[in-house]
Amino acid sequence: DIEIFNPGGDRAEACGNGTRCVAKILFEENKKKETLKIGSDAGILLAKRANKNNISVNMGILKNEWSNIPLIKKMDTMNVPILIDGYSKGVAVNIGNPHIVFFGNSIDNTNLEKIGPEIENHEFFPNRTNIELVEIIDSNTLKMIVWERGVGITLACGSGACAAAFAAWKKGLTKSNVEVKLEKGSLHINIVEGEAIMTGPSEISYRGNIDI
Repeated sequence: DIEIFNPGGDRAEACGNGTRCVAKILFEENKKKETLKIGSDAGILLAKRANKNNISVNMGILKNEWSNIPLIKKMDTMNVPILIDGYSKGVAVNIGNPHIVFFGNSIDNTNLEKIGPEIENHEFFPNRTNIELVEIIDSNTLKMIVWERGVGITLACGSGACAAAFAAWKKGLTKSNVEVKLEKGSLHINIVEGEAIMTGPSEISYRGNIDI
């Protein structure tokens, strides 16, 4: 089992990249294993060794009902009425943790430092939310920046990439199998029967011990 905490000490229900990192270490320790089941607050996550450098994690079922996000009241989760200049209304998604995804023509000039905290703490979200701003490149590719709940701007977010891919597919903007381009690289997301399968690289940077 894994427990995930943000830098501020609050607990995160899901973290796709963190799960891949844990899987990488476990696969390194047992080189014969090809699959792992990892328990988390989001449920049992299935990790697979995709190839020498990449690991896939099935992040589970994506939910789009207002009560599962959760939102404070019933509303159209495909068109959440939060307005950002140059962007669509939001698409609310839960993949173990809450997300809201906005689509725009150019994400590079957006002041995420300003709007991130406002949307994270919007009254619609009793548990706060993660925010993804997405630019569609083509039917197989999207570009994304992320404001992570309790963290701020992050260079990568696995659960956010899954939420963005799901929202783009549900909106008919992309196919169900896409590359999500982030600040530090790409993740490949495949939506299969309502579940998100995330594939990307994991590298061990260093090892150490912490006394607790």
